[in-house]
Amino acid sequence: MKSLKNKRYINLQIKITVLVFVILLSLSYLIGLYLSSNVKNKALSISKTYLTSLPSLIDNSINNFMVAGDKTVVKQLVKELSTDENIIGIHIFDAEGDISCAFSDFESRYPNKYLHMIYSNYTKKETLKEIKSEKIDMLAYYKPYENKKECRRCHPSEKKIIGVLNINVDMSQFTGELKSEANTVQAILMISAFVLAGILSYVINYLITRPVRKLENGMKEVSNNNLNTTVEINSRDELEKLADYFNQMVKSLRKANKEIDSFQKSLIHTDRLMTVGQLTASLSHEIKNPLNSIFITADLLLEKCEQFDDPYYTRLIDNIVSDSERIRDIISQTLNFSKLDNSGLEAVPIKDLLNNILIYAGRILFDNERINFELDANDRLMQCNLKVNKTSMEQVFINLLKNAVESIPDNEEGEVRLVIKRDDVNYVTFVISDTGVGIPESVQDDIFNQFYTTKKQGTGLGLSIVKELVEFHDGEIYVESEEGKGTSFIVKLPVADCEQAASRNGE
Repeated sequence: MKSLKNKRYINLQIKITVLVFVILLSLSYLIGLYLSSNVKNKALSISKTYLTSLPSLIDNSINNFMVAGDKTVVKQLVKELSTDENIIGIHIFDAEGDISCAFSDFESRYPNKYLHMIYSNYTKKETLKEIKSEKIDMLAYYKPYENKKECRRCHPSEKKIIGVLNINVDMSQFTGELKSEANTVQAILMISAFVLAGILSYVINYLITRPVRKLENGMKEVSNNNLNTTVEINSRDELEKLADYFNQMVKSLRKANKEIDSFQKSLIHTDRLMTVGQLTASLSHEIKNPLNSIFITADLLLEKCEQFDDPYYTRLIDNIVSDSERIRDIISQTLNFSKLDNSGLEAVPIKDLLNNILIYAGRILFDNERINFELDANDRLMQCNLKVNKTSMEQVFINLLKNAVESIPDNEEGEVRLVIKRDDVNYVTFVISDTGVGIPESVQDDIFNQFYTTKKQGTGLGLSIVKELVEFHDGEIYVESEEGKGTSFIVKLPVADCEQAASRNGE
């Protein structure tokens, strides 16, 4: 199967335009054929009408000629008729079928075999005949004259027909004019087909191609995993309906994608919990009892050293106690994290959460003269509720505040700030910043990994547990730091409710 990149497509606008153009061109051609085929019939009809109108003009002249033998009147009429280029000739046949009178005015117009053809088509009945050969295309009119009472002076009474009038009209001029008109009409139709095709192409582009191209671009974006794309079509037709369905589909995909991401995070979190739980169980079982023994023994030794006032051994035993406490903290952190579940979530006002955090962190913040601590939060925002595990969330902020203080060198003064704000209607943002040494850019992506630390005596579990706890509460955490200038940890947590909490407190 060909890939989409190598597959060739034909523009829909071109397809429709070519199809319509071919249809219009075919119609123009068929109309032209019809007009051309109808030219002969129209020429014949015009010639017949023309010929049948002439005898009434010359009947009186013919009667005078036959009664009085005066050709002057007939010649005068023929002379007038000779100005009509369509008339090839006018002849009078006698009762025997011979031409008794021909007019020289028309002799120059006689084509070859002309006389032979009018003789061969001679008839004593009133007739219109089309006579056609290689060089002749004419309409011959034969009108017999009956032997009336006034004619019997010269003609025997037994003869019923005493003569036949013959008028011949050249049809080629009529045909040529009609063909010219037909060709003109056909040319106009052809030009109209081109113009209509151009107009139709523009209309198709505006009404169909552009909306379809928008849908195509939207589908390309979705195929490139961009689920934030939308297609706007305002045509009030099926294309707009299709765009609406497309947008609904993308919205559903976006929702499904979030659910999949959430499910994956949940699986990862569950897997980590299982790993940490197994590790915690093992640590608790294997280390807890020996660790208690170490604490008891170290306390006894410390009492003895104090009795003998031996600073060297006292310092060594203090190190044992300090390292033992560090091991106990590791076990405590992992144990608390492994026991976390949704059953402990509750709506906690930010104010209450903050008060507890400041109580626990007060020793490192307020009792340290080197550190200037600032809190920036408005009273209304403090009434908002967060749906959290209170103990776990306190652990998050205490850990971050402790890290902020520890990032400032012991021999320097510094500042730690906690800013609480609401940039998003669905989230409350906590920013814990310091003026410490900062975090090198090269390791900023690693600080949330388990067992990774930049401290000499760090466990590498603090920030990884903080991240897990924040994400467990459907929040986000990220770091912004510049080496030598300080660090900011940004924590975003979803709001459970805010207006209700504010109204209950008289806001």
